[in-house]
Amino acid sequence: MKIKNLCCAGTNSLVLTIDHYELPPGEPLLVCGRNGSGKSLLAAILAGEKIPDQGTVSLSPRVGFLGFALEDQILEQDRKMDCSEEMEGGIDWGRTAGEIIGQGPNRTAAVNLSGIANLLEKPFKILSTGEIRKVLMARALAADPDVLVLDAPYAGLDIGSREQLTHIINTVIGQGTAVILVDFYHPDLPHAIKNMIYLEKGKIVLKGDRKAVTASRAWQRHNAHDISLPHHLPDCFTYDHLDPEAPFVRAKNISVSFNDIPVFSNLDWTFRPGENWHILGPNGCGKSTLLKLISGDSTKAYGQDLTLFGIKRGSGESIWDIKRHYGIVGAELHRDYRAGATLLGVVVSGFFDTIGLYDTPTATQIDVAKKWIELLKLGEKEQKYFSTLSYGEQRLALIARAVVKLPLILILDEPCQGLDNVNRARVLALIDYISANSNTHILFVSHDPRDHLECLTHQLKVQDFNN
Repeated sequence: MKIKNLCCAGTNSLVLTIDHYELPPGEPLLVCGRNGSGKSLLAAILAGEKIPDQGTVSLSPRVGFLGFALEDQILEQDRKMDCSEEMEGGIDWGRTAGEIIGQGPNRTAAVNLSGIANLLEKPFKILSTGEIRKVLMARALAADPDVLVLDAPYAGLDIGSREQLTHIINTVIGQGTAVILVDFYHPDLPHAIKNMIYLEKGKIVLKGDRKAVTASRAWQRHNAHDISLPHHLPDCFTYDHLDPEAPFVRAKNISVSFNDIPVFSNLDWTFRPGENWHILGPNGCGKSTLLKLISGDSTKAYGQDLTLFGIKRGSGESIWDIKRHYGIVGAELHRDYRAGATLLGVVVSGFFDTIGLYDTPTATQIDVAKKWIELLKLGEKEQKYFSTLSYGEQRLALIARAVVKLPLILILDEPCQGLDNVNRARVLALIDYISANSNTHILFVSHDPRDHLECLTHQLKVQDFNN
């Protein structure tokens, strides 16, 4: 790889500028940096997904790519091709995982190495976040690339799958493939990758041997941070209409399948006031599906023995009667939030449980939203459009949207996905603080061992029905 006089404007006023950088043939590279530093923009340029405004990038034409942008492109294409209204049963499940992988020259080996033979016939759009990562990894490998550009490949993977991915990366490096891994730094990233660059505000500020870079004083300086917590939380919505003795959720013998493919079966669970739950289970076991059942975002709840806040699901309550109790963060909401709103508009929309802002907020609601934005260090981007923010900045905006009304229940499905180490620590501290100082209860899903919350009181382990 050789980069010379590169200049490329990204979103949100970011300009990526690299005067000169070279990497010997076959050498792997680790690209790190904070949210909004330009990492994903560089990955898109190297993968041929983005044409720079000036300069040259010399790289093999056979490049495999994995990234959130690719995932969005695939799902958007399936949305455009959706023919549900014309199909018997009214559901177009879209392309399968096998169709997304395609028929590249290395397809069979890629599927076997990625361990996803059981996913090939599943619709891509119903896969979990971790399963999507595995399929996109197989898609990148199937093309038999000389260079593999991986943007946040560990996002959403369970512990076993993270170890498997590291094995895959080490294997392809050993076979001579040049891997360019773009991610937030963590000591457990593949040790076979020795070269490293660190981006800040679109420029390379550190480069060289990985051990030397991460041991330097400059590294400590660039990664220093403090965590600010609010002195006072705004008043929580009142829920006087609820029976204080009734469980928030009572699920009895719940079973869910998609396109005749089972997700989970015979699940029993009761969620009571005063409890904060960590929901555990491997990729694809149905954790996110369960959360959508109780949040009102899945029609699969109908006909099930599911009671929410003392009311049997499907007994006449509207979806807004349900959503008023929740603040939600998750990958699907992130993908679906395509309304043309500013960062401030996105956060304020949390008061109304809408994607986009269609009601006129009060002055108090605007003031509260601005305080949460400042707390998450996004004040300078308050009036920037959501679509122009980096993936991590978008995730922070959605976290602020979820907590803005201090909901009775905060549903956090991999909330720290896409967050750098500093923002991850800030968000986790904030969640613990909210739990300790308000009437907000927590439902938390995360595979990342760094995502530790003190407030969690119970665990629900969802069985992997398909394995």
